[in-house]
This record gives sequence, C-alpha cells and structure tokens, in this order.
Amino acid sequence: MKSITQKTSILSCKEIMFGFGQVAQLYTHTPSMMIWRACEYAAYNRYMLPEPILDVGCGDGQYFRLVWPAIKNVVGVDIDVSALGAANISGVYSAVHNVPAVSMSFPPHSFASAFANCSLEHMDNVDVVLKNVCRVLQPGGKFLLSVTTDKFLEWTTLPQLMKVLKMPLIEEHLLEKYKAYHHLVSAFTPEVWANTLDEAGFDVLEHIPIVPEILGRFNMFTDMLWHVPLDPCGEFSSVLEPYFQGLNNFPEELGNIVRSLLNMEKSPHIAAGAVFMARKREAGNA
Repeated sequence: MKSITQKTSILSCKEIMFGFGQVAQLYTHTPSMMIWRACEYAAYNRYMLPEPILDVGCGDGQYFRLVWPAIKNVVGVDIDVSALGAANISGVYSAVHNVPAVSMSFPPHSFASAFANCSLEHMDNVDVVLKNVCRVLQPGGKFLLSVTTDKFLEWTTLPQLMKVLKMPLIEEHLLEKYKAYHHLVSAFTPEVWANTLDEAGFDVLEHIPIVPEILGRFNMFTDMLWHVPLDPCGEFSSVLEPYFQGLNNFPEELGNIVRSLLNMEKSPHIAAGAVFMARKREAGNA
C-alpha cells in the first residue's frame, strides 16, 4: 500500500475559521454541519476546478455555489430525488441527472474535472464508482473529493460511552443505527482511500486531513444527538435547533469553541475525514 505521508498537507486554524465564517451562512444552527463543512471549505478553498465539471452526489447545489460562486459549467448527479428538485432550480447546474454514480453513462472524456463532496462513502461499489468517474474525465483531469475515514466511527462519542460503561449491546446498537442512518459503507483509512483511487486510475496529488480528533469527537457527539429518534417519527434536532436559534450570537460563539478545540489539537494529521486532490493518470504512466 502506498504511503501518503509526503503528500499530506495540514490546514491552519486560520483557514478553518475562515471556512467556518463562510459556511455559517448556510448552516446557521446545525453545529455538526457547520464544523464539517467548514473544514471541507478550508481545503477546497485552495483549489480551482477547470470546467466543465462533474459534481458526483451534488445534493441541492448550495454548498457548491458557496465554494465556487463563479463556476458556470457544472453537471450534477444524485440519486436523491428531493435534492435534485432543489438542484434543478438553483441555477448552479447546466444539467442535473437522477442516476446512481455507478451507472453514469456520460461519454468518455466528457469533463475536465470532477468533484465529490462527502458522497462517496455512502455509495455501494465505490471502487466501480471511482473507475466510472475516471472514465468520464479527460486525460490529466482533476478529481477533488472529501470522504470520511475510519476515525469517523472510532470517535462516535455515545457508543464509546457505552463501551466504557460495559454495555456492548447498546454500543453496537447505537453504532449500527448511526451507520445505517448515514448509509455509511466506506469509512476507510486515508491509505486505503488513496490506494482505491490509485486502482481506479488516479494519482493522488495531495491529501488534507479534515476534522482532527478533539474537534472530531465534539462534532460526532453533536451529530449523534441531532439524529436521536423521537416518537413518532422525528429527531432530537426538532428540540435542539429552535433552542440554538434562541441563543444570543450562536454562530459566533460556536466559532469560538471550534477555535479553542483546534488550538488543543496535538495530532492534526489524524482526522475523521480527508480531502484528496487527485489526477487521472494518463495512458502510459501507470
């Protein structure tokens, strides 16, 4: 397995806090989204993507617009019909396709670059998906993606608490429910992600760890609380969100907490997520 140590670059606290300020415009009272998307934004902000662009798992397009407001020639792909409705009217995409990424049938070399924002880990047969992305990219085309790592599950706070309390059945139940909720099927180590990209025909140019341990544990705790089921079919978010909305200066003060947690990090290269900048390998360079 190839080492990615020499290709790893660490985000600064300043970069992440700038991202937090930008992302707070979209996710004003959802802590886990504000934190995770802020770290992704900080990494993405280092790059420009050549057009035309394929957005794999595009969602409603609002986050793409936030990161790259000037980009016009981008095509979205997603299996979530409800998200695609919003994507179609967003004005972000020149076209939106309701198709699984594994079944994309664009002609070879259709796109100059591709983007996948925290979508690949939710897709079955991710190795085939990556090969399909590689197929539709032009030779030398760039692929910018974010994914979860194995630490995403390791740092889930509530199951870890049950482990400490020696309640393994509840620990397993909480973890499996959390994985099922997010349809999380590929929480690989960064090295495995890099190797999977390599096998699909990509060279990894840069690896950026996102959401390091202290921030990650806090983030996963808030996310698990957010999605605790409430009868008959709701979530605890229905209690938390209005409460946060009623607090003074919530986004700003949460930002101060995030900055403090980042300042306590000892190993920022070990993280719950990863951003990769990869390039389609040209023929003869395997």
